[in-house]
Amino acid sequence: PWTKDVYKALRQRFGLRSFRANQEEAINATLSGRDVFVLLPTGGGKSLCFQLPAVVSSGKTRGVSIVVSPLLSLISDQTRALTDKDIPVVFLNSTMPAADKKFALSCLRSDPPMACLAYVTPEQIVKSAAFRDLLSDLHRRRQLARFVIDEAHCVSSWGHDFRPDYKEMGSLKRDYPGVPLIALTATANDRVKQDVTTNLAMDRPLMLQQSFNRANLRYHVRKKTKHILSDIADFVRTSHAGECGIIYCSSKKQCEDTAERLRREHKVRAAHYHAGMDKDDRIRVQQEWQSGTTHLICATIAFGMGIDKPDVRYVIHYSLSQSLEAYYQETGRAGRDGMTSVCVLYYAYGDTKLLMRLIDEGEGTREQKDHNRANLRRVVQYCMNETDCRRTQVLQYFGEQFPRDQCHKTCDNCMAPKNVELRDVTGLAKDAMGLVKAIQKDKGVTMLYAIDVFRGSKTQKIAQAGHDKLEHAGKGANIDRGDAERLFQLLAAEQILGERYERNGLGFTNAYVTL
Repeated sequence: PWTKDVYKALRQRFGLRSFRANQEEAINATLSGRDVFVLLPTGGGKSLCFQLPAVVSSGKTRGVSIVVSPLLSLISDQTRALTDKDIPVVFLNSTMPAADKKFALSCLRSDPPMACLAYVTPEQIVKSAAFRDLLSDLHRRRQLARFVIDEAHCVSSWGHDFRPDYKEMGSLKRDYPGVPLIALTATANDRVKQDVTTNLAMDRPLMLQQSFNRANLRYHVRKKTKHILSDIADFVRTSHAGECGIIYCSSKKQCEDTAERLRREHKVRAAHYHAGMDKDDRIRVQQEWQSGTTHLICATIAFGMGIDKPDVRYVIHYSLSQSLEAYYQETGRAGRDGMTSVCVLYYAYGDTKLLMRLIDEGEGTREQKDHNRANLRRVVQYCMNETDCRRTQVLQYFGEQFPRDQCHKTCDNCMAPKNVELRDVTGLAKDAMGLVKAIQKDKGVTMLYAIDVFRGSKTQKIAQAGHDKLEHAGKGANIDRGDAERLFQLLAAEQILGERYERNGLGFTNAYVTL
């Protein structure tokens, strides 16, 4: 009954001529009052799945669509874009001026409501009694069209960006019966999907998803050396001059230092962005980047969730992502216009030290920490795997089988297949384990030290400790340093060897190898 209205809105309100995969199915399902779970790859057009139904009044439910979204930057982007299309929208958050909040609430209280979409942060629903009263009032007047849970992976404690307030969204189905719910995300494996639908108490939802493959992205992993900044500067100047890109860094300080050194040492114009900045500065930097005044931004992962900039030509990871899921989400900010874009991850095994320590010292149950460590180890395995197709590796994590020949040489491993020699290193692996077992009886030794002993090094430090006399010392003398490091790192990634992380007196993290 609403097909005509849907196509009219598509053309007249959104200026589009046709739907992308799964959009029309999602729109029809939510208009008929069904719960829907939408899993579309980044750039697949998730927003239209809930923005278009909001302007169609011939569905089973009508009134206001309440959109729960995790980030203020995301909310401001989307509300601005809707206002430009003359679609009546309001947003509510805890930091806005009282007068603005009062106006937004009065728009929703009027009969009928003066807005068809209301964007809120989850805190608003969990912590604001006034807002919950408003929801009850809308529900009583049958003016509550649907709840939209955007970035729904935040609901799951197994997702890469769990937010406790999001888990409370499970109460919506209980408190406002008869109101359909639509949950949307670009990243969720089977475990996360199950967790989200259960936590949100979704009622036999229509599950819509498509291939996770982003065919226009090129994937590369590069060794991180001390020349990383000149590498990046060359890459930007020679391949992407005048184009927009993001460099993801692991800390606020790293963002600032990277941007500053690119400007000072390499004359590359770069700005930084992180959650610790003054709000006005953050908004200014984001707007300058969105408009193309600034081309390159060095940011923490707080930047970019749901960012709708179509022409990001490259995403560089200065350090490791915390999981393959996070890596997929972050690289997915490139090439939303369908044009070729490049994703480069710089890998150094040493970067895992800080990330592992942050997991150890962070919040979460023991089970969650084990899960987070396993996720990080998968990223290490991805970086160390120099033979299998990058797409095959990432998509496998999402339970999708991707045949290598469909990559069409768009990742480093398929572009330049190496002459691979299969070697049985079981004996060497046993020797490495035997060495670590013997050596760990003394006070902690690092992996690099253990590798030195394994390769037969006789430095003064090793000789004084008597480690050159151990049974397994020197057993790796016939393999080169790089292969020895790969062997030890692989044993650690497979959890055969362990590492113990301790912070020393200067605040640096040391990693001691264990068995």
